[in-house]
Amino acid sequence: MREINFAKNITELRKKAGVTQEELAAALHISGQAVSKWETGTNQPDTQTLAAIASYFRVSIDYLFYGEDMAYDDIYAKVTERVAAIPEQMGKESYQEALKLFAAAHHGISHKNLINYKDAPDGDFFYDIPAHISNQNGLSLLSGRGYGAIVTRDFFSWINRESLVLGEELFKTLAVPGAVRVLAAVVSMSDISYFELKEKLPDLEEAVLMNALDALKNAKILVEKESKHKALGRTYDVQEMFHTCLCILLATLEMQRYSFRGVACCMSPGDYPISFGEKETSSN
Repeated sequence: MREINFAKNITELRKKAGVTQEELAAALHISGQAVSKWETGTNQPDTQTLAAIASYFRVSIDYLFYGEDMAYDDIYAKVTERVAAIPEQMGKESYQEALKLFAAAHHGISHKNLINYKDAPDGDFFYDIPAHISNQNGLSLLSGRGYGAIVTRDFFSWINRESLVLGEELFKTLAVPGAVRVLAAVVSMSDISYFELKEKLPDLEEAVLMNALDALKNAKILVEKESKHKALGRTYDVQEMFHTCLCILLATLEMQRYSFRGVACCMSPGDYPISFGEKETSSN
């Protein structure tokens, strides 16, 4: 069993970084006395402070205790530990950290052949231009703007009839003039009123706006209701079953606009033969 020597390890890390106990304490928003107690072995930081210390010295929590990283056979456990070390799990930092890990994986499966790849000074991965990988195993897309997706071939090699019918109805409605802009406005603001829609879309003629609203309501993509505040009149929300799909679609459209400078795609005809209908399951 490995020896735990937190006091020795944090002292060495601090001295190697060239900071005093007071400077470390200030960076962690704690007292200098607390750091002193850590280094003498009379006390240890709590879990949240441990994560902050590891982030400050750019080491793992394992390193703080053992002076070396634990060898993981399970990469999932390693990734989970890294992201879980961020105190605010729903905060922006946790998403950025997850994207860094995604970028590293994306870089690996692309055989280091990404567009405009550069190694940032702090060792993080960053891409100015989206990169697209596509082959017989699946497809993957990464944008420096924070958009990433990996889809295995199995996911879209078989399309259910129900999905195709839903897609036909959805895209037919989205093709109505003004419909996509109206949806973007509604997604951006819960319970948006008709007057707020007009303010958000000043270039949309009222007849076009009304026609788009009618089409979206008839397709049950939008829900119309009377506001509790009479002055607002009618308000609109995206139907719950469509909300996630539309948010991702709008983000994809923005990513596509950003990538018009060019994204290399190595997909060739026949890479993704799509079958339709219900998937057959083998009986044992």
